[in-house]
Amino acid sequence: MASAFNRGSMESLQSKVDFLSELQNAPFPSSFFIDLIRLIKNTLGSIKNYTQISRGKFSDKEFGEYFYRAVTEDVEKIDVVMNGLVNYLKLNTPIRKTNTVHHLIEEGLKKYQAHFEEKGIKIFKRFEKDLPETIVPDEQLKYILSSVFQYVLANVSPHLSMGLSTRSFILEKEASEGPALFKKDGRYIEISVVFMRYKKQSEQEGGTVTLQGKEPLDLILRFVKEVVQRNQGVMKIEWDEKKAKTFISLRFPVERRKVVYYPSMN
Repeated sequence: MASAFNRGSMESLQSKVDFLSELQNAPFPSSFFIDLIRLIKNTLGSIKNYTQISRGKFSDKEFGEYFYRAVTEDVEKIDVVMNGLVNYLKLNTPIRKTNTVHHLIEEGLKKYQAHFEEKGIKIFKRFEKDLPETIVPDEQLKYILSSVFQYVLANVSPHLSMGLSTRSFILEKEASEGPALFKKDGRYIEISVVFMRYKKQSEQEGGTVTLQGKEPLDLILRFVKEVVQRNQGVMKIEWDEKKAKTFISLRFPVERRKVVYYPSMN
């Protein structure tokens, strides 16, 4: 029992030490940090000493009880201090938000992974490294991606593939895009989805799909388009009749501010 307790306590303590070591370059009062390290070392030394002198003596019940009490009290005390300190550091060490778009794409793919596998769909990804953040709130981007994946699943031909790619670019104003979207020297990201489908949609000249809302699936995309536009974005859907492919493009403005978040206290 004592052995199991010590292993669990040591693992908990070690995880906190690891967290602190990652924050050594963060703004923090140096004297307090030094005292903290000394306290950790002293406590670990105490655990080590107790473990050493107890070797082969657990047959002595009285000593065993004393050993268990002493180590338990030491570990619990330092654990309380470390918990408080780690929470303090979390409150004072914001983490820069990065790679959110790719994280949400992967999260969406995982959600529908079983459905893609059941249909025999292979997924190919080409993501731009260090893709900038976008102004779209996470929950709204989750909705957009989830709806697009549902649309793809309902239309993609079995045992074929779906391609996903991301990129960032500077987009100059184009008359065809509408004046409300673009800003001078605006930076944007694009999420592109391409798949082969077995059901042909109605088309405009140039191969752009018309969202008439007559089919339930078209209605889903109309909802998506509304959310995209609400976030100053543009959604395009194009159909390649010869290759029987559908292209979906989602473009959003880049977030210019430095976005941070705070780790959970739990």
